Amino acid sequence: MKPTLSTAANGHLTFNLNECSDDYWLSLAEDLVKHQGFKRVGSPVFGLDETIHPNFECAQFSLAAGWDIWFGHYLLSESAAADVFLQTLFNQFSV
Repeated sequence: MKPTLSTAANGHLTFNLNECSDDYWLSLAEDLVKHQGFKRVGSPVFGLDETIHPNFECAQFSLAAGWDIWFGHYLLSESAAADVFLQTLFNQFSV
């Protein structure tokens, strides 16, 4: 299943990797830090069916990150600026 983009309960976008591999997630996370100017903030929290990853933060906005059994790895927007970023990221994956 390909990544999907949907509106989360907070009213902002969430970029879901669904069944993409962990290697795919790690590559995306590395790209966000090395090439997109993000830094990781926070500590992971592990549960039975979900994990909260450290956030991705840049000067303009932050993205929550995690994994759950329904959507796999995900990035969650918390602002309009982050919505624009996730829409652009999704469009790159949809080509």
